[in-house]
Amino acid sequence: MNPYQSVDREALWAALFAWFQSKLPAGMFVSIGRKHKPPPDLGIAEQPALFLIQTKEQHLPKPRGVPTRLMLEGYIILYCQAPVVDEDVGQETTLAATQLNAMLKAIDDALQPDNLVDGVFTLGGRFSHCWIEGETSLDPGIFGAQAAAILPLKILVP
Repeated sequence: MNPYQSVDREALWAALFAWFQSKLPAGMFVSIGRKHKPPPDLGIAEQPALFLIQTKEQHLPKPRGVPTRLMLEGYIILYCQAPVVDEDVGQETTLAATQLNAMLKAIDDALQPDNLVDGVFTLGGRFSHCWIEGETSLDPGIFGAQAAAILPLKILVP
């Protein structure tokens, strides 16, 4: 690979999106997209939903004369509806947190290392590494029926 070749960002994001579509459990998500659609525009019938959103990039230094490495950053945003069940406090058996936890596990499973020597997920060598890093924001339906999670995603391109 030519180290001076420009990065096809769209091809990387599209490949990662297709990877999620193929690796996430069938039927877990009603909607999967790359263009964020927040509630209430995202209706109950469109949930659970996953959105893969690109947000920024950083150029990281390499030795003089070698092009910078590129760090792509984005978010995986999850939505689901908290079940409306009349249960006594402390006796809850149906929780939105249970559904969010299953969705988070599915994301973790989809990003398992494909390179067991290095322990990194490279999507078959398309990038150096792709991982979740940073604080994941969770709302398991604290103030209503809408539950959500926002996971920070990083992709390092050689």
